[in-house]
Amino acid sequence: MSLSGLEPVRRDTANEVRNSRTRLRVLFVLGALPAALVALFAPKAVALPAASLVSIMLAFAVAFYAYRARVNYRSQGLTFWDLAGMFAFIGIGAGAMSEPLAVLELFGMSATR
Repeated sequence: MSLSGLEPVRRDTANEVRNSRTRLRVLFVLGALPAALVALFAPKAVALPAASLVSIMLAFAVAFYAYRARVNYRSQGLTFWDLAGMFAFIGIGAGAMSEPLAVLELFGMSATR
């Protein structure tokens, strides 16, 4: 006589990272870490241009992943396209607020050495 009923639920933790919501959360945390490290360890004069550069590069990387994974930008909730847009918005805002001399100093072109 076989038992028919509920079978025990097995959680596959390796498959959990493949879930898009979990990936989005992990990517958000991993994307926030470089910006936080730039804010902590970069000299004050170049912190905003460096944060702008990091955010723009993260936006490009996330958008490239979303393009290659064929993520639907019209789906409900947050998508990787939204995350890429957020990083781009932060990068453009930080770049707009930074001083032109700080950008030159970031790339080693400062004439005030």
